Amino acid sequence: MPNSIPPLFYALGATLCFAYSSTIFTEFARKITPFWMNSFKAFVALMAFWLTLLFMHSWQTPSMGTIIAFVSSGCIGLMIGDIFMLHAMKDLGAARMLMIFGLQPFFLGIGGYFLFAQEFSLYNFIGVLLMIGCLYTISLESYKKSGHWQLRGMLLGLVAIVLDAIGILMTRYGFDVTPGISSAQANAIRCVGAVGGFLLINFFYYPKEKQVHFMPEWNKLSKNEKIKIFIGSLGGTYFSLMLYLTAVSRGQLSVISSVSVTGPMFAGIFECVRIRKWPSLYLIIAFTFFIAGFLIFSRL
Repeated sequence: MPNSIPPLFYALGATLCFAYSSTIFTEFARKITPFWMNSFKAFVALMAFWLTLLFMHSWQTPSMGTIIAFVSSGCIGLMIGDIFMLHAMKDLGAARMLMIFGLQPFFLGIGGYFLFAQEFSLYNFIGVLLMIGCLYTISLESYKKSGHWQLRGMLLGLVAIVLDAIGILMTRYGFDVTPGISSAQANAIRCVGAVGGFLLINFFYYPKEKQVHFMPEWNKLSKNEKIKIFIGSLGGTYFSLMLYLTAVSRGQLSVISSVSVTGPMFAGIFECVRIRKWPSLYLIIAFTFFIAGFLIFSRL
């Protein structure tokens, strides 16, 4: 991908892809199971990234440290972390689960400061606050509609973002150990870790009667559902991860993750378009916070 494009825009593209796909993930996590949905998208991503490498004809031999970091990141972040995320989405819905990711910039900002000596300037802090303002506005609207918080879903979501943050830090370490490695190659290796995590969980953790088998559930889906779930898996794993890891490899972690927490706002916008309804005042205010934060980050 061109080096002239700022990492911020890669992060924004990844957020848009994932915000749309998360509504599909939520639908099928409820219809089937979160574990089935997460494993399916991991297998789709695995095939897509390795096919991409095959056609790109580019392979940079990674160091053993990079391989271990990427495989561990895939297992912890893409598989185990996303299982918690989909369980939280099942309880809370896609937009409310994505709100919890507002805490992630602080985890990654701290990790980036101590592990990679990344500066956390006043502009970073103001930008993060504006993005959190976007998050809080959407959260306030959701709370006023429901009148209560769902503690189980919130705890599952918190575990998901901690595991995801660990995976991102491992991924950044892998990029630093093998400079110049492509996002496609990093994701291909991470997906090996994710699928390996699925195999371990499915065959060694679950009892035989609860093990996941793809075809029986796949055959129950209609043609339109199969197309939807496949497109969602490509958008939410292949495209979003390709863009996001490009941003992670080149940008500042606290800034990149702050853009990603605006997913709830975009999920709300997609919902308004889908049902042909004007956005609420809360959504307009949230979008204003986002634009202000985005403009600050684009100057860094």
